[in-house]
Amino acid sequence: MSRQMKLWALALLAVCMSLLSGCGTLRNIDSKVQTSTQWPSTTPIPTQALYRLERLPADVNNLQAGWAEVELQSALTPLGWTRNDVEAQYSVWIGVQAAEYVVDMRGRVVRGPWFNHLQLSVGNGYRPRSAVGLGWTFSTGGPLNAGMRPDLMEPPIYVREVSILVRDLKTGQVVYQTVATHDGPWSDHQNIWRAMIPAALQGFPNPTQAQRKVVTPIAR
Repeated sequence: MSRQMKLWALALLAVCMSLLSGCGTLRNIDSKVQTSTQWPSTTPIPTQALYRLERLPADVNNLQAGWAEVELQSALTPLGWTRNDVEAQYSVWIGVQAAEYVVDMRGRVVRGPWFNHLQLSVGNGYRPRSAVGLGWTFSTGGPLNAGMRPDLMEPPIYVREVSILVRDLKTGQVVYQTVATHDGPWSDHQNIWRAMIPAALQGFPNPTQAQRKVVTPIAR
């Protein structure tokens, strides 16, 4: 092989390694999003509006809930919605939560999500299974299937949820509600929530599809 061919081969190898390295530094966060809207038919759907943040009673003194609100503001600003606590037309609430479940080597759930698990929540989810406020709950073990050894369990899977509500302050009615869910092996909840919040708002304020899958690449 000539020297020139060797140089071309080395250059091609470097490009391939670079591409492989780039793929290895990203992960795709696929969010399943469900959105419901009930904007008044008598007025145009607001692509620009003023809003204030809403907290439920359980979250009033919860300083950590501010993290999710800051991320929400960052996601709403490019969409034309501006926070203005004095002249707000709408209130916006956000809740995020995460839980863990474990399966055995046959795929059977031996410790399920939302109960007997590690849980971190910011905000008060409106679903019956949701948690209130922010806190950590650790369990030392879970209900194992008969004869199942703990060392035969697969690594835990984390399921996360982001919920956002928009309320019309004139009528008090909820006009926009969206929920994004994601499950995966990563435990860095805030990084994944940060990707899920814009995913939950995809198509805001009136997405063309109520149910959709939104994929967001983030760093590992």
